[in-house]
Amino acid sequence: MRAPTSRRQAAVVARLLSSLLFLWLPLSSFALKPPQITIGTSTTTPPLLDVPTYSMATCNADDGKTTNMQILTYATPVCIRPERVWSLGLYKETLSYENFCRTRSCVLQLLTEQHAPLVKLLGGSSGKNVDKQSECEKLGFVWGKLAGDGSGPMVLPGCAFYLKLTAVGEIVDCGGHCAVLCKVEEMLTDSDEGYLSTARLRELGIITEQGRVAE
Repeated sequence: MRAPTSRRQAAVVARLLSSLLFLWLPLSSFALKPPQITIGTSTTTPPLLDVPTYSMATCNADDGKTTNMQILTYATPVCIRPERVWSLGLYKETLSYENFCRTRSCVLQLLTEQHAPLVKLLGGSSGKNVDKQSECEKLGFVWGKLAGDGSGPMVLPGCAFYLKLTAVGEIVDCGGHCAVLCKVEEMLTDSDEGYLSTARLRELGIITEQGRVAE
């Protein structure tokens, strides 16, 4: 007589368990969902970056007899194989830009802290109306030629690195600047000193928070 009762009890327990499972599944699914959060706030202020400071040397339109230099911070390697390739951002309203478009080549010089006094001259004046070579000499920096490069532009002494670059592909108009990819033809060095950073230039009061040469 007990067997039917046991079967009925087992059936009741099974129904209860099924009901509990039916209730638990949606609750557990809800509990496992990650909380929804909002990230980021819209801004018009770009990030304050700390990047290396370069000077770009180009040959002027006098059969390479004279050289122009400017400060450049929009420079980064983008490939190492099969050839080393760098990307440069060139401000269009400069003599250096005109020279580069004509020759499609330059020497990118990685500056060291000893070159900090030159930044205002090279980055805050135009080679169209300032003899930057003679002004650099007055500050104790006599320009010279890279070893084995008699036809290239003159360069500053004591740079951490020199990259001889030639353009590959087309120059891309990006508005105030143009972007260009350059193949590294040769790399040279002349100093073990660490490179000059934009953060250091801000500390020295040579450039503003926006990266412009301070007045």
